[in-house]
Amino acid sequence: MTPQMLEYARIELTSALMDTSGRTKGQLQAFSEHPPADKDRNPRRPVHVVELEDGRGGTRSVKAENSALYVLETRSRRRPMPPINDYEFAAAPWRRAVNLLPEHGQAWLRYCYGFDLAFLYQTLICEAIWNEHQKHLPAGLLKKTKKRIVSLVWLAVQDVAAGRMNDTYREYAGALLASQLGVSRSTWCEVYGPHWKLLKQAIEELDQQSLEEVINRKQDHIFDEVTA
Repeated sequence: MTPQMLEYARIELTSALMDTSGRTKGQLQAFSEHPPADKDRNPRRPVHVVELEDGRGGTRSVKAENSALYVLETRSRRRPMPPINDYEFAAAPWRRAVNLLPEHGQAWLRYCYGFDLAFLYQTLICEAIWNEHQKHLPAGLLKKTKKRIVSLVWLAVQDVAAGRMNDTYREYAGALLASQLGVSRSTWCEVYGPHWKLLKQAIEELDQQSLEEVINRKQDHIFDEVTA
């Protein structure tokens, strides 16, 4: 698949996975802040007594916790707003395609292009990258060295994701990473530098594979709709 097609998918996913839930308040929140109720017609009382028929020609009194309310019409326009706007409707095929991917592929796309910082997505991405990288670990690797390599996984994920969405982003320097691990620069170059490159390579492959699968899923869905 061409780089232009992958970049097109990145642009579309950034728009499709954008969180637009904070544009307006939900109905329940709006009601709690500004209840559209007229309390003058039926003043509220701590205990409201209601008279009901007892079925034998008489009446009986029942105590209710709340009194009746006259609620105004909540709709401010003759035609109600559609449940989904045109913009979100047009992006629905991309979201459906993302939902068909494996969990770690969904997690990567939602984190990198949807800016979703859910801890579950971070965990799925790191587990997938680490499981892929373990085949590159030499036999007899020290436990301390392995632990330091594990700590590089999330940094590599952040590094690749930032580079995908920002052309001016500067990658982590080897000297900075060496200082964070508490090792010398020569030790970084000899021991940890190769693993850092392999980790980033695995993330870049995950990015490309996920984008290609999303594009294929979207095209298959459109083809099924046309031929149905």
